[in-house]
Amino acid sequence: MRRPLSLAVVSALLIAGCARQDEPTTTAPDAVPEITAVDCGTPAPERQIPSVTPPAELPTELIVEDVRPGSGRAAETGDTLFVDYVGIRSADGAVVDASYQRDTPQNFKLGSGAVIAGWDQGLIGVQTGALRRLDVPASLAYGDNPPQGLIRPGDALTFVIEVRAVFPPTTAADAPLAVDVKPSVGATEVGITDLVVGDGPAARLGNTVLIHALFVRGDNKVVLLNTWERSSPLEIELATTGGAIPGLIQGLQCAAVGSQREIILPPEWAFGPDGEASLGLPANTDLIVIAEIFGLY
Repeated sequence: MRRPLSLAVVSALLIAGCARQDEPTTTAPDAVPEITAVDCGTPAPERQIPSVTPPAELPTELIVEDVRPGSGRAAETGDTLFVDYVGIRSADGAVVDASYQRDTPQNFKLGSGAVIAGWDQGLIGVQTGALRRLDVPASLAYGDNPPQGLIRPGDALTFVIEVRAVFPPTTAADAPLAVDVKPSVGATEVGITDLVVGDGPAARLGNTVLIHALFVRGDNKVVLLNTWERSSPLEIELATTGGAIPGLIQGLQCAAVGSQREIILPPEWAFGPDGEASLGLPANTDLIVIAEIFGLY
């Protein structure tokens, strides 16, 4: 499970306030409104780390088992996956790695060689929300040259992998540019409209949401940012304090995975009265965000 360069690099540039000169920033203004928790109508699911048991026999070929089905796009070579996982030595059940301990998923381009061959082959067809078990022979893991750590030469490995999101490669044309966005001038509160309602889990404070988004100027509907064009999703942490603009944190709550949501942000819920020159948003101008929710963790 070699750690590839994360697509979160783009998110960091956009969200965490360390933008280059040619990158817009979406950091919150210094003075922000109070972000409040939204009641999504159902209890938040408990965070569960899956258990992994050794196979009855050491695998001599790749064995794929879907423990829990997912939904949405079936992953293809070239897609970017965000996954959590627990990995053990197949022989004795000793845990060799677990992303849950790091509180951040692994992300990688499927089929690119960024991860072991057993993952590149075994995660084809997986969907968001799925829990997939892979019993990987040593020849599709690390063979006789494992990385430093608990994996030994010749070890077969067993993983249970939880898929947080599947992102296909995208271009500007993949964005929902045909959505009938109405102009917004002088909004006084965050406005939310679900254009498509997804069937996945709902985002809540404490989650990080994986999205593509259009940022649209409210008065003239000019598109200021299109993350589909960059083929780089955003990771938005839904926290009462942090780098993301407050209106996104407020407006993404209760959005289900698979949803497409329009969020109207008054200036005080976006970049403050001065706007954001690097984004092309003038002072005292509403911002409209069209967000598609691909996953969360």
